[in-house]
Amino acid sequence: MQRHALRLGVSLITFLLGLAVSNVSSLFHLHRASSTQYEREVLAANDAYLDAHVRRDVAALDALLADEFTVGGFWGWGVNKARRLAEVANPDVSFVAMNSSDTQVTADENAGEVSGRAVLVMRVRGAEYVSRPYLFTRRFERRGGRWQIVGVHVAPAE
Repeated sequence: MQRHALRLGVSLITFLLGLAVSNVSSLFHLHRASSTQYEREVLAANDAYLDAHVRRDVAALDALLADEFTVGGFWGWGVNKARRLAEVANPDVSFVAMNSSDTQVTADENAGEVSGRAVLVMRVRGAEYVSRPYLFTRRFERRGGRWQIVGVHVAPAE
């Protein structure tokens, strides 16, 4: 009888230990899934930002940019929300493409960043300009249930 009680006790402990380990791993899985959800949301906002430039959609860009939006770095100092909206609305300037590569995203429920390498293709008064490759980091914050871009930092690609 004692032997059966010992086997039952060991079986019960083994079962509970297995259950605890499986729950811990599923908790990590759930955390990663929610993190991936935020990353996808930030990437969608980033894509909308790029599309708004190419489509000249000032209203969409206005909604995406935070009031304190700024662009800074090796070029672009002094670009704030008002200036960016004016650039997109300017009929003499068009953003043909903003080609990104090596894109990485990090995000949680309140903030995120998209970074990578890019080349900007623009037309100014009919002449096409292609930028040198540069590094970018776009900072996002969730405000009022939606993602907004608070800043962009650019640097030369080395």
